[in-house]
Amino acid sequence: MYASGYSIIAFEHLRLVFYVIYVYNSRLHQIAIYLNNVYARVAELVENVSELGRRMTVTVEGANIEQAIQERLKAIRPTVKMAGFRPGKVPTKMIEQSHGPAARRDVIDALVQSSMQEAFVQESINPAGPPHIDTMKEEGSDFVYTLNYDVFPDVKEVNLDGITLEKTVAEVKDEDVDAMLETLRQQRLTWEPLKRAAKEEDGVTIDFVGSIDGAEFDGGKGTDVLVVIGDGNMLPEFENQLVGTKTGQELTVTMTFPADYRAEHLQGKEASFAVIVKSVAKKKLPKLDKEFAVLCGVEAGVAALKKEVQANMTRELESTVKATNKRAVMDSLIANNAITLPDSPVEREAEHLMEQAKNNLRNQGVDVESIPFNIDTFKDSAKKRVSLSLLIGKIINDNDIKPDEARVKAVIDGIAASYEDPEDVVKFYMNDQQKLSEVQMMVVEDTVVEWVYDKVKVEEKSATFSEVMNAASA
Repeated sequence: MYASGYSIIAFEHLRLVFYVIYVYNSRLHQIAIYLNNVYARVAELVENVSELGRRMTVTVEGANIEQAIQERLKAIRPTVKMAGFRPGKVPTKMIEQSHGPAARRDVIDALVQSSMQEAFVQESINPAGPPHIDTMKEEGSDFVYTLNYDVFPDVKEVNLDGITLEKTVAEVKDEDVDAMLETLRQQRLTWEPLKRAAKEEDGVTIDFVGSIDGAEFDGGKGTDVLVVIGDGNMLPEFENQLVGTKTGQELTVTMTFPADYRAEHLQGKEASFAVIVKSVAKKKLPKLDKEFAVLCGVEAGVAALKKEVQANMTRELESTVKATNKRAVMDSLIANNAITLPDSPVEREAEHLMEQAKNNLRNQGVDVESIPFNIDTFKDSAKKRVSLSLLIGKIINDNDIKPDEARVKAVIDGIAASYEDPEDVVKFYMNDQQKLSEVQMMVVEDTVVEWVYDKVKVEEKSATFSEVMNAASA
């Protein structure tokens, strides 16, 4: 959500509550109903096995597993198909032989999961990850099993001692708007063909074939390539030799690739390029007039265009400044609060980050299956994010921070303002619980940032629009 990469929303899959789901399909739902009727109560014993490791022994008294198995077999009997018997008429003994082992597994599975949930609720336990079952056994009518799990550390307080935070402040000025309008003009430029020889800033369209020691090399061929002399898209030594060329001219360009060239097989190599100049043209920028405003989607003229550009830039700047300051807060929280973390949530977060990276590459058309990903490379970021979720959660709980409705509405209005039909966007967010929750979390997060700034020493840093945006994209 934010450029900071520290949004609580990004931690949603890491919620500090582990939900034990035992009614995960209709089959186990039925079994759970049987079990609720056949066991008396759950008793448990919790032991500390390490700083964050726990072992729990759970005793389900009066589980009556055999009774639950019979109930299960009775329920499935009408659906069992067996050669020589009509549906629902298969003998009980034969059903027990064919389906008894599976029914036992299902019953025990449902019993463990339901009783585990009850035990966690009874003891107010919040596992940091899925528990691991060690042992299980039947003792008469009771069922006993042990499980190991990790817990989150108890964050006693959030330490802010000695923190001095830099707070970026910036505004959109007239010269920033002028620069953006010039950028818009550059984006919409056309090329006017020339009869004269090419010079600096002209566009030269070429075909070329490169060779080293008389042999063509990979990546050394191009057709209808526009080279703007002096813009640096190609190596300067290549571009400079296009100065003075004319349409229809053929020439040989010789150059030496830099020693640090991105393609290792070309580093330091001398190459020659057979070049055909197909056209020479100069830039033709559109005038900043009403026609240009219409081209940019604004019908009311240049003044209206400037106003809209300024509004868009202001929204973008405010969002980026907020993200920059948020990063400063989050970094300071991590630096000032060392937390011992259990392995499981860090592993899950690292896996999430790795999948995110893969998806980003997939969206760019990259074949991720050919790239060797190592989850360890994501561990440091994962630890930071899990630590932050605990620290921020502590601040939220201790200060009873809740999303302010007016601020939530203002955020939604801000999001909607960039769309063609803002009212429809507002309705969408207000009626979609997931989207609304995301915005509410954003507001809570912003409130946390403000709370931290109120508690520490702050040094304001003035910055220009370009400085803020360039830093964010670096």
